[in-house]
Amino acid sequence: MTAKVLLCDDEEVVCRSLARLLRSAAYDVVTADGPGGLAQIDHDTFDAVITDLRMPGADGFAILEAVRTKCPRTPVIVMSGSAQISDAVRAMRLGARDFLVKPVGVEGLEEALGGAVGTFKTPATPEEGPDPVTWRDRTAPWLLGQDPAMLSVLSLLAQVSDTGCTVLLTGESGTGKELVARSIVAGSSRAKKPFVAVNCAAIPTNLVESELFGHARGAFTGANSARIGRFAEASGGTILLDEIGEMELGVQAKLLRLIQDGVLRPVGDEIDQRIDVRILAATNRKLENDVAAGRFRADLFWRLNVIPVELPALRERATDIPLLAEHFVRRFNEKNRRKVTGIHPDAMFALQHYYWPGNIRELENLLERTVILKGAGEIVLSDLPPKLRSGQDGSATPVPTPVPDLPSDRTDLRAILESVEDRMIAEALVRTGGNKNRAAELLGLNRTTLVEKLRRKRTATPPTAS
Repeated sequence: MTAKVLLCDDEEVVCRSLARLLRSAAYDVVTADGPGGLAQIDHDTFDAVITDLRMPGADGFAILEAVRTKCPRTPVIVMSGSAQISDAVRAMRLGARDFLVKPVGVEGLEEALGGAVGTFKTPATPEEGPDPVTWRDRTAPWLLGQDPAMLSVLSLLAQVSDTGCTVLLTGESGTGKELVARSIVAGSSRAKKPFVAVNCAAIPTNLVESELFGHARGAFTGANSARIGRFAEASGGTILLDEIGEMELGVQAKLLRLIQDGVLRPVGDEIDQRIDVRILAATNRKLENDVAAGRFRADLFWRLNVIPVELPALRERATDIPLLAEHFVRRFNEKNRRKVTGIHPDAMFALQHYYWPGNIRELENLLERTVILKGAGEIVLSDLPPKLRSGQDGSATPVPTPVPDLPSDRTDLRAILESVEDRMIAEALVRTGGNKNRAAELLGLNRTTLVEKLRRKRTATPPTAS
């Protein structure tokens, strides 16, 4: 049966040329530009999708998102005239099967498409794949949320938790990366085996190797006895390397060998030890930037980034805030013997429209304090801190972002400008209660420009908060 392929490219000449090539190879080809491609995906099914990256109206990232939402098992091949690693990384993280640099060679395209279609199976119906909510309720009921951004994460966790693959958890501080790691473990065959969480940023630099890999007696001053490391403690189970971006290069090299060969050598020892452990890693940094700056090994990044799971910031899943807030109120009532009955709609509005730079952790801490001080009755707007009730309508002003000084060595100006833009757009939306027309006026933008920026940012990595 002929494979049906959707080809998206805004350059008509390129589109015609590639379509002619694919049809000569017996593929059934449908061509479209970016917006047309979204419409095709919405109304039809394909065995594979090939898309250009840079297109007006709807780019390749939008095509990827649409395919992942409508038919997540359909393979997508991304083409781009730019060979930037950041584009390739982002495309792969969104589910691209291949990333080809233009001009695309005939052999390269046929090989990529042949591999994609050769491994393609009929698109899964809802009954075939694990239902994310069912998986969560059965395996990790502590992962609260019904927002589409959270359901997307749950869907990915349901697919990878019972495998042995390495998972890289990314997202801002306070988004619940360790909780998600524990959920992955709970859904795996190692659920009853050791789980060891290590904060790489909290270990003194001179003790990192010993802490992770252990040491032999006499390996260094003060090593009066041999000690097993955290990897050995996790043997047979799972280890979470939190704040992996803080790990120094020398230790990264040793970790890479452990992942590749399954062996470790304690400090001061001459004998390798075979180890069986599943590795989960977490970071609030953009490791791609650290790779480009030489602060993180590229080969280790690719080893860790087998399954990337990006956790949304709390402001990106604001519809979950009432559910989370009510959960925290119940918990802190029980913990502190309080009788808070709920949250007034005005106070809830303020909670939903605050920027939450500290994410779920900040919400949790704020509600524990509020429940303790309130004692009983309903939490009203006046019970919340001033930063959450700055507007008479209950709207809140996000914490301003200071402009950083120029460092002495080098900086990523584009990332800084994107972060400032993210914060200003978020503040404008908060001040206007989500009204895009008014927000665009505050920012001096056309409404269509603002809407396009928001659409693009939904597929982009959120700004990192320390």
